[in-house]
Amino acid sequence: MYTYAFFKTPISPLKLPPGIKGSLEIISFYGLSALVEPNLKSHDLPDTDEQLIQAILIHDQIICAIFEQTILLPLRFGICFHTAASISEHLALHQQDYLQKLEQFQGKAEYCLQGVPLEPTPNTPTQTPPIDSSPQRGRDYFLAKKQLHQRQLEHQHQQTQEWQQLINTISQSYPETRFAESQPNRERIYILIPQTQAIQLQEQLNKWQDQSLHWQLTLGDAIPPYHFL
Repeated sequence: MYTYAFFKTPISPLKLPPGIKGSLEIISFYGLSALVEPNLKSHDLPDTDEQLIQAILIHDQIICAIFEQTILLPLRFGICFHTAASISEHLALHQQDYLQKLEQFQGKAEYCLQGVPLEPTPNTPTQTPPIDSSPQRGRDYFLAKKQLHQRQLEHQHQQTQEWQQLINTISQSYPETRFAESQPNRERIYILIPQTQAIQLQEQLNKWQDQSLHWQLTLGDAIPPYHFL
């Protein structure tokens, strides 16, 4: 029984989208509910890359569609329970913890701030001159190459300083943050805030961009609190 998310048992009926392969249902137990696709089992999940990616996209779209209607605890792709009874047992076992988290996340959403490092744009050419056989031209070549390397090091140092300053600023202003593992061409910071503060966050992004000349900063849309469970 494929499971997408847990949430407080809704007072009003939720509008359920289609599932990965079939229809969705809600299983409720003592104030908590699970969104499930009862006819989808773990062995029914696609095994080819293209179909798997499509299923993951549908999984996230379903969670976001329900998130627009109620706060929830999203589950990662591929979570299945054997029966409805096993889901009820799970909800009973974790009832207090899940209710506490749902209360903590009430009215909030996660926003992903992404930073892409910009390539250096020096005023002088970045390409070293072609090698010449004469001693003077050879010295010019190696001097230009050394200068290019120095500019690249300075650029990377400035990038590192700017990103660290951004981390410090965000940590002070937004206590609920998570930092993704660094990647060569991308950095990500996840920020959890009340959705009513989304406009202010966008305004802050503009200020951060002005202070981060060596980065291209973008802010994602509101999504469920994936990184704060």
